[in-house]
Amino acid sequence: MKVLHIIGQPGSGKTTLVTDIVKELCRQNISVGTIKHSAHTHELDKPGKDSFLQRKAGAAPAAMMTRDMAAVYLSRSPGMTPATLIQSYYSHLDIVLIEGWISGPYDKIEVFRECVKRPFLFPDTSKVKALVTDDSLETKIIQQADAKQIICLKRSALSDILAFIIKKVL
Repeated sequence: MKVLHIIGQPGSGKTTLVTDIVKELCRQNISVGTIKHSAHTHELDKPGKDSFLQRKAGAAPAAMMTRDMAAVYLSRSPGMTPATLIQSYYSHLDIVLIEGWISGPYDKIEVFRECVKRPFLFPDTSKVKALVTDDSLETKIIQQADAKQIICLKRSALSDILAFIIKKVL
């Protein structure tokens, strides 16, 4: 099982790219799981719902199950990271895509959109292996990417992104 981060500034298109990659990998019978990492504190459950009330009363874990889905809410312990979740729940998969967790230990693909008006992450981020954008890149950025052995891929060329993932990660 391999793990790959999809990173980028807010609004850069990370979720859309992850979704497109998941659909295509599944079409190719490659088992894939995802983790959305958020650096912000916010409630995952719906306040006021039964599972929320039970968890707030002290149930740990608390779960909700429907005919088609199950969700288990775990309190985050000090040592819990996406890596520990992967070891416990994702080890049977071919690949896990983590949206975010810029400081995480795995190889990364950065998604960039100039219209977001935020800087590239790759100059200060380790393990970035590819830069995905449909924007024209300045020579300076291309040289920085080349110096770090980062391949530049067009966002509109999903087949190239998938070929990179399959060749480099799987």
